Amino acid sequence: MKNLIIRLIGLTSLFVAPCALSQEAEAKIVNVINPPFSNGIQVGDVLSRTFEIETGLGYQIPKTALPMKGENRNGIELTDVTVKSSTSKTKNNYTITLRYQIFTSAEKPVVMQLPEEKFVLTGGTKALSIQAPTWSFWFSPLVAEGVTNAKGNLQPQYKPTFINLDAHYARLWASLAALMMGLLGLIYINADKHWLPFMNGAFAQAHRQLKKLAKAGVSENEAVHKQALIYMHQAFNKIHGENLFASEVDQFVRAHPAFEKLKAEIMGFFTQSNASLFASQLKNGAETLSALITLSKRLRDCERGV
Repeated sequence: MKNLIIRLIGLTSLFVAPCALSQEAEAKIVNVINPPFSNGIQVGDVLSRTFEIETGLGYQIPKTALPMKGENRNGIELTDVTVKSSTSKTKNNYTITLRYQIFTSAEKPVVMQLPEEKFVLTGGTKALSIQAPTWSFWFSPLVAEGVTNAKGNLQPQYKPTFINLDAHYARLWASLAALMMGLLGLIYINADKHWLPFMNGAFAQAHRQLKKLAKAGVSENEAVHKQALIYMHQAFNKIHGENLFASEVDQFVRAHPAFEKLKAEIMGFFTQSNASLFASQLKNGAETLSALITLSKRLRDCERGV
């Protein structure tokens, strides 16, 4: 009879034990990440704990089962609760991060604890709960015990180290110099004002005079057309040192290589000028004046070495 009872107890344990094991495996904490330091903690410090939990597919952790943000227990306030979840084929995974801030005070170092937390799981055949253990740390006061005169314990303040800005100033001045050079270059290329230094060359003067004729609005007048041609001849003569004729263009270009690239345009000008001044073959006055303005600008650029 005794042996029969023993055998029944053994058979019962075979059925009960797997059930207990399966319930235990349905929810568990697989990893706990505590703060890296457990000493020297002071008022205002923030401590974080992270719990990695695995549950069966039928279980989940509802938000209402999490610790309540703002709870203050023994001078330790729960300031934030973060939950991340993921699901695999066989289990649910939860990562719960709790952030605590210390608001207590003490006259000497004391041992304190981040509180034990309880996570309730629902959705399965019955409710389960997981207990997260406490975590102990040393709390250090800001002022040592027995200090009666705070003024005598004040520490001197030091000014922050100056940053050497010499390299930055050098780059700044170099950038400003490059900017000024660029602006001067733009003015030198495009300016028509005769009062600027090096801006009153022969073709610069001719270009201004031609533009004044164009603004007068009488470009169809034969006298205006001839006057425009005369302005151009005066510029050539001033640079050449004497009257320049079409047969001397090659000599002019050799003496002034800056105008070499416009040799064909210069020859075209003299051909047009001879036809207009001596053969009275006046073409469209407006088009001719516009062409002379364009040519004078290009000659002015050559004169300036642009």
